[in-house]
Amino acid sequence: MNRAPQRAATSRLDPEKIAYWYFRLNGFFQIENFVVHPERRGGQRTDADLLAVRFPHRAERLFDDPNDIMADDEQRLALSRNCIDVVIAEVKTNQPCTLNGPWTRQNRQNVHRVLAAIGCLPPDQIEQAAAGVYTAGVHVSELGLRIRLVSVGRERSEELSATYPNVPQLTWVEILAFIWDRLHRYRQQKTQVDQWDAQGRRIKRLADLSGQAEPFIGEALHLMGVRYDRATL
Repeated sequence: MNRAPQRAATSRLDPEKIAYWYFRLNGFFQIENFVVHPERRGGQRTDADLLAVRFPHRAERLFDDPNDIMADDEQRLALSRNCIDVVIAEVKTNQPCTLNGPWTRQNRQNVHRVLAAIGCLPPDQIEQAAAGVYTAGVHVSELGLRIRLVSVGRERSEELSATYPNVPQLTWVEILAFIWDRLHRYRQQKTQVDQWDAQGRRIKRLADLSGQAEPFIGEALHLMGVRYDRATL
């Protein structure tokens, strides 16, 4: 039975929050709207939509049932089992996946400032790491640390793929499909979500009301304000 969700049970969904919950369900610890401040007086230089960190031994339900660990979106996110993963995520609602200038223009040194602020590398390694992020979108250090850019958008960008082939591009349809599967498959384990924020509870209610992934994805895209072709779902 293809049971459609009831629209009246939800309100608008914030795309950046949907991205937040996708990364959270994949085991990332996050800071939202991470502000890069200027050296001196003045307005902020830029902000990262999401700054996220994931550890290589991440496993949910490891102690409940070692044989039934929740599967993360390993292929799309290019997850590592060897490195601590530091992600700077750019989120676009109705645009193709893209990277804003602050993360691609080395002369602005915004990546330098982010790495210095979070303290994941010794100061003398920041220059090399930032250069790798600017030129390739990723840097892997000898300390077992991977720092990279990830782009979220309505569809993939061929231009971005050509310029930054190592930067994962995540579409809203893919993100929502993963969220529905996680919340549906483990609905018994995720029954009580009172501590989740309002957007997390809304997406959980929407998933509970959807008998299949397709109506959930379509309704969530509508509530996010994402323009899409239903034939693509």
